Amino acid sequence: MVDGHDSGRGDADPLERYFRPRPAGGAAEAPADDGDIEGVTIDGMPAPRVKVDGRGPRRPGRRISPRAAMSARRQKRFLTLTGTMSAFVLLTSGGAWAFQNYVTGAIDKVHVGGLGKGKDGPKGAMTILVAGVDRREGLTKAQQKAAKLGHDPGERSDTMELVHVSRNHDRVSIVSLPRDSYVTIPAHRSNGSEGAKGQQIGARPGKLTWAYQFGGPDLTVATIKQATGVSIDHYIEVNFYGFVNMVDALGGVDVCTEQAVDDPKSGLKLPQGKSHVDGLKALAFARARYTLTGGTDLGRIDRQQQFMASMMKQALSSKTLSDPVKSTKFLNAALKSLRVDPELAKSLPKLADQMKDLSTDSLTFANVPLANPGYNAQLWNSPTPQSTVQWDEAKSNDLFGRIRHDEPLTETKAPKPSASPSKTPSDGPTVPPDDISVRVLNAIGTPGLATRAGSQLTKDGFHVTVVPGVARRGLQHTQIQYGPGREDSAKTLAAAIPNAKLKEVSSLGSRVQVMVGADWDGVKKVKVASPSPAASPASGSSLDSGTATEKLCH
Repeated sequence: MVDGHDSGRGDADPLERYFRPRPAGGAAEAPADDGDIEGVTIDGMPAPRVKVDGRGPRRPGRRISPRAAMSARRQKRFLTLTGTMSAFVLLTSGGAWAFQNYVTGAIDKVHVGGLGKGKDGPKGAMTILVAGVDRREGLTKAQQKAAKLGHDPGERSDTMELVHVSRNHDRVSIVSLPRDSYVTIPAHRSNGSEGAKGQQIGARPGKLTWAYQFGGPDLTVATIKQATGVSIDHYIEVNFYGFVNMVDALGGVDVCTEQAVDDPKSGLKLPQGKSHVDGLKALAFARARYTLTGGTDLGRIDRQQQFMASMMKQALSSKTLSDPVKSTKFLNAALKSLRVDPELAKSLPKLADQMKDLSTDSLTFANVPLANPGYNAQLWNSPTPQSTVQWDEAKSNDLFGRIRHDEPLTETKAPKPSASPSKTPSDGPTVPPDDISVRVLNAIGTPGLATRAGSQLTKDGFHVTVVPGVARRGLQHTQIQYGPGREDSAKTLAAAIPNAKLKEVSSLGSRVQVMVGADWDGVKKVKVASPSPAASPASGSSLDSGTATEKLCH
């Protein structure tokens, strides 16, 4: 930096003042002309002053700015990392072993009881339980406050999913399990949360989220295996705050909301439509419940699926994969965010290599079919009934049977032949609303319209998921879209929405959805005729499923 005095000296070298001899006694240099500066004294005799004329010699070459220097250093690091990553392809198995040691050494392990493939499980296929946990260990109070994690003691699982990888590792199915699912928690020993530590606790009904609170991963695995009949091969636990770091390592992700959001519980504030969010906002988006999609946990599940699809797209994008710094940051953030069972830790590098060609089209999300999303159950820890989520037993068995047999979730099964002769199908609706899961999408752009339509359909008995964001704009006539084999469900919806147009869309698979247009005029009460055996809703698949591509924010 050049001070005001030197800046007015014309050709004087601005660095020259730093090399002048200091005044006697070590005092700071006072702003004065060169003639007033005293030289160094030796035994009381002043030393001669050396006059500096013109500019001193410069280093050869052009000087570069600090920003350019930093860019050069970054490019050097890029080249080093790129060369290192390219070398992995050329290295022998010893190099692959070294990389595997890096991954298995960096990731945290957790030993979980009850893991292992069932005797009838297809070879090569695997099912992984993923639990999102709000562990607070290692977090400052400021971080807990920023992430809205609260200060209650203990650990809780806020999100649970069964992730099934097909035998050829070319297809992934994710089933979201509602945290308030009404399940039987198996017998276990108390960890101190429900009686004296070590006390034997008998099997009893409760909410799925309690399994982790009362017995950690072991009891969670046992509870889900009993509820689904699916063997669980591996376990992954995602720490919520580590999840924030993963999003930030990607530079944020895109999310959509059907209406403006101001959720004090999660701290989320977003405008209506598409937003690019950082890690903390992404966490709030995934956890928000009370001011979005009717305040249900089912709406939150749909947002979590939308977010995971967006995160996968970002992680697999060419911008991420071609940037070794970003991809390395994401890998390191992921490794620090996860706890996995030791066997999965060993096979992660190989599994990642086998699944490197997956896209959002290869990932299917499915929701557990429900009999009653607001089932009031009398539970042991409350004198009054508590609201839980009750699964549809027959349809859930179909869903988890497909997982067990490594079958796709988006294909409609052919109806089983009936032993009794079929009656002539009625022209009226034959499938009751409470047997129909329907997605509601905003297709005109009016803020809050899909949420309002979803609430009206819910009051009429339908199981509704309001899809965040705006699916399209300008649709004048409301449209009921349905996949092959879902004509009867669509007919019930048409009776509830008389002005809607029916349209079969083969790509929907087993789903039914309402594209809310400008002519939306509410819902009418549906009267259902007795179904014929051939038209029974159990005759085909009614799974609510769709690919990650369909979940992306548009």
